[in-house]
Amino acid sequence: MRALALDYESQTLKHCELAEPSICAPDQVLFRVQECGVCGTDRELALFHFGYPPDGEHIMVLGHEALGQVVETGSRVSGFTRGDWVAPMVRRMCVPACVCCARGRRDLCVSGGFRERGIFGAHGYFSEYAVDCVTDLHLVPAELADVAVLIEPLSVVEKAVQSALRAHQSVPRTALVVGAGPVGALAAMVLQYRGLDVAVFSLEDEDHPRARFLKDAGVRYMRSIPADRYDVIVEACGNSKSAFAALAALGPCGAMVVLGAVSAYGEVPFVQMILHNQTLLGSVNSGPEHFEAAIADLQRMDRGLLVRLIERRRFEDARATILSPAGMESKAVHVIAG
Repeated sequence: MRALALDYESQTLKHCELAEPSICAPDQVLFRVQECGVCGTDRELALFHFGYPPDGEHIMVLGHEALGQVVETGSRVSGFTRGDWVAPMVRRMCVPACVCCARGRRDLCVSGGFRERGIFGAHGYFSEYAVDCVTDLHLVPAELADVAVLIEPLSVVEKAVQSALRAHQSVPRTALVVGAGPVGALAAMVLQYRGLDVAVFSLEDEDHPRARFLKDAGVRYMRSIPADRYDVIVEACGNSKSAFAALAALGPCGAMVVLGAVSAYGEVPFVQMILHNQTLLGSVNSGPEHFEAAIADLQRMDRGLLVRLIERRRFEDARATILSPAGMESKAVHVIAG
């Protein structure tokens, strides 16, 4: 079968032919991968900044934002039938299971022994077929198939928003999202649906497609952070300078969640955080409840807006996409089946 993989011996990203996977346990599901999204993590992996292949192998199939369709199920699988649409989770629990993995929260793994499909020690989904345990898959309503590739990145947003709202120590009313990319746009929409007055800060021009998208979604777009104070802040830009600037705009009892900013030197307003009971937290990956929340939110979000977030491309062009900087599109998605 066709696949797109990182070769750790030659330090290259290449298209290759691999053997098709098959079911080897009664609780497994074989599915055909319909499409796979590309994000900044894939681009960093392709630069070999982090990540590693499965044990005993020198290549790793990329891709963790996937949508597939069931082909075959193991003898002990119930609730999944041929033709069902599925969205796979990314992280696999550590073995033996730590306290968090044991209670179903592999996204909070404390041992560091987890694996992640297409990232750490496990093949991803940039291939024609894949096999997963049934507990690693979420059923997707057929009517969502055209936007369901957004489930994985949206699940990350769901966890971040849930964490921030839980950490806020009063009644949150306003929110600031830093970054207008796919994750930032989805975060703004989720916060809107939670009843908050949302603004997005980013550096794109006012007529940039991302800025126009947010305005059409009813979200205020700003190219500078005002002196206002926000109850919830979600950093979704990967820029530490912007993250530090946003932290200064956090209001009393506020909570800021960091999703992408890298290490950097800057001034942390500890006195402000102490005097105003503020919370700063990080978030990564997502658990089963966040995937279910993502599916539920997709069902009620504006379909026209969601479709605009996706730019579909050929599977053959995936290597070029990953090796190029992110463009003006919101989400590059490569169609594998077809």
